[in-house]
Amino acid sequence: MKAFLYPLWFLFGSIFAYLAYMHWRYSDTPIRPFYLRQPTGSDDMTSEVPEQDKLARKVVEDLNNYVEKMNGNLSKRNRVAATGYFAAVIVCLISIFLVYVT
Repeated sequence: MKAFLYPLWFLFGSIFAYLAYMHWRYSDTPIRPFYLRQPTGSDDMTSEVPEQDKLARKVVEDLNNYVEKMNGNLSKRNRVAATGYFAAVIVCLISIFLVYVT
């Protein structure tokens, strides 16, 4: 029976270690902000800015604020998930040790 448990716990530990590593990496990968491109042929819009451009800039600003908030939330969630998976790896190692001792 022990011969069956060692590979099983090792498999679970390996899967949890991989998931912990991936979530930790995802926590450092933010969603990039959105940039409003200037129309070709315009010189930084020094002339009067049309109302549509003002609205577009406001939408981009609101979108980037939302993206910034979501980046913080996703980073925290991924770090919490990685911590949970690391804890699962530790439980797997303890289980392997307990199976060996008994």
